[in-house]
Amino acid sequence: MSGNSIYEIDFEYWSVLASTDPQKFEQLRQDQITAIIERASSQRQQRRLRGLQWRIDLIREQHKDSAMAACIAISELMWETFEQLAELLQQSTTECGASAPAPSIQGNIIPFPLKSRT
Repeated sequence: MSGNSIYEIDFEYWSVLASTDPQKFEQLRQDQITAIIERASSQRQQRRLRGLQWRIDLIREQHKDSAMAACIAISELMWETFEQLAELLQQSTTECGASAPAPSIQGNIIPFPLKSRT
């Protein structure tokens, strides 16, 4: 079915389930999201992840007739958030002065393997 990491997800299973039993797919999707959020290291992170998931679910609901429109809107949310974080980082390094070290940012980096061009 699915594992504990993105690399263990059986996309074929989820795809078939979504087309054959959408109700079960949605329940399992919610269960997986909840499990991932609960693994966050602090209550603060869990609250932030729940808030983010709420925004994502709202976007999906607003675009329920078009999965592509929902995907584009969620992607735009991701980029807006990224730009806000970049601005905050720039502000903090500017306010600290050129000689001050940049703030440490911790997180999981997910490598995306390059596709070979044939």
